[in-house]
This record gives sequence, structure tokens and C-alpha cells, in this order.
Amino acid sequence: MCPNCPSVKEFMKTVDIEGKEIDATSEEGMAEARNYDIMSVPTILFFDEKEELAGRATSIDEIKRLIENKSLGDIN
Repeated sequence: MCPNCPSVKEFMKTVDIEGKEIDATSEEGMAEARNYDIMSVPTILFFDEKEELAGRATSIDEIKRLIENKSLGDIN
């Protein structure tokens, strides 16, 4: 039902970053969202090599900025 999720999902298929999709409407997804204080969808979380949160994005432009941001080092 989210108007922005389909375009973000399609964009994420074009980048070489490993990850998983979580359905925020499921019980498990809602628990994950609460765990990371996610208040809106889509939200993309980026983790560093130590599996610590390295950034978050809610739009394709924000995703591009995070991917291009060299200060993040290797993000997953």
C-alpha cells in the first residue's frame, strides 16, 4: 500500500549491497521497526562491517548520498 516502497525496492535491486527486506506490516517486521525507532516506510538501514548502524535513508536520493558517502566505509 505504500506509494514510495515500490520505487525504493526497485532501486535497491540496482545497487550491489547485501541486505534483507522486512515487511513492516508483519509482527516480526513491527518488532524490528520498534527496535530501530523506524517511524515511516520505506526506511533503509545501513550497517558497517561490525554490524553497527551506519546510516538510514527514506528516499532514493538519501540512499544515493549514503552509498556515495565515503566516510561510511564499507556498508552492508
